Amino acid sequence: MKQILVNTYLSKDEGIAGVMAAEYEMTNSWRDKGIIEHLFAKENKGGAVLTFNESDEQKVRELIEQLPLFPFFEKVEYLPLDKLY
Repeated sequence: MKQILVNTYLSKDEGIAGVMAAEYEMTNSWRDKGIIEHLFAKENKGGAVLTFNESDEQKVRELIEQLPLFPFFEKVEYLPLDKLY
């Protein structure tokens, strides 16, 4: 099963707290629709790692750009994967 892992790196910005509720609402909606399989928050609060149930990297990039936190990302890595088990 092809998936895309996305690794995000957050900047240190005071405005992040103001968009967290909208961020959770959007990612919970994606989970409920089966768009994402996993969302892991990094322990140091420096971003997150998401696993998308999608093989089209361009589509995943477009989804990530919709996130309320997107303007606060310093860096985003996209890693296409082939899930074996």
